Amino acid sequence: MPQYAYDAFAYEKRYRRVCEFGAEFWEEPIPTEALVKFLSKHESVKGLKAVEFGCGEGRDLVFLAKAGFNVIGVDTSRPALTRAKQRFKKENVDVDLLLADVINLALRDGTFDMAVNIGCLNMMIVQDVRDRHLHESHRVLKNGCKCFSCNLAADQPTSVEEFYRKLGKQPGTLTPRKVVVRGKEEEMVLPIIAAWPKSKEQYAAEFERAGFKIAQVEKEDTKPVGECWILIAQKT
Repeated sequence: MPQYAYDAFAYEKRYRRVCEFGAEFWEEPIPTEALVKFLSKHESVKGLKAVEFGCGEGRDLVFLAKAGFNVIGVDTSRPALTRAKQRFKKENVDVDLLLADVINLALRDGTFDMAVNIGCLNMMIVQDVRDRHLHESHRVLKNGCKCFSCNLAADQPTSVEEFYRKLGKQPGTLTPRKVVVRGKEEEMVLPIIAAWPKSKEQYAAEFERAGFKIAQVEKEDTKPVGECWILIAQKT
C-alpha cells in the first residue's frame, strides 16, 4: 500500500490558497510547448472535439480553442475553473468547463476526436485510480482517435516512495513558489503535493491496459511543465 494518501482535491486546496494570496495565475499563461509542436504537424482541426483532463486555469484550452477545436475542460477545482472563465473572456474564446473528477466523467462514449492530459495523470499516486482515469479517457474518445499525454518523467521504473526517497524531499514539505500579484512577481510558500512520475515503460503499460495502442513515446523538456514523457496513444 502506498505510503502517501491520494487526494483528488489536492489542487482544489492549493488553488484556494493561491487565490487567497492574490495571485493572478498559478502557472505561466502560455500553452504547453509539446502540445503546440504536436498540433503543428496536423492539418486543420476546425470543428473537431477535444477534452482536456485537469485543465486548471485553462492555458491549453485557450490554445486548443484558437486552433479550431470545440473544447471542454475538466477539473476538480472550482477556483481554477473560475480563473479559466476569466481568461476565456479576456482571450475571447468559447470553451465549456466541467467541474468533475477525471475518474468518473459524465460524458458520452465516443464523443471526442482528441483527449489531452498534461500534468494530470502524474498527480494520481494510486494505480487503481490511474487505471480508472485511463479507461474513462479511452471510453470518451472516438475509435481511431488519440490521447496526447504530457506527464512528468522518471528514467527508470519507480514507485511513489522510491521517487521521493531519491528526490530527498517529501510530500507536505514547504517549498517557495513564484506567483504574480497585481502585476508583480512575489513568492509564496506551498506544500509539495504527492505525485507519481513514471518511466517510459510504466506509462506505456498503463495506457495499453486501458485499451490504447501506443503510437509514440519520447522525452521532452517542455515549458511550462518540465521534463515529461510525451506519449501519443490511439484508441483501437
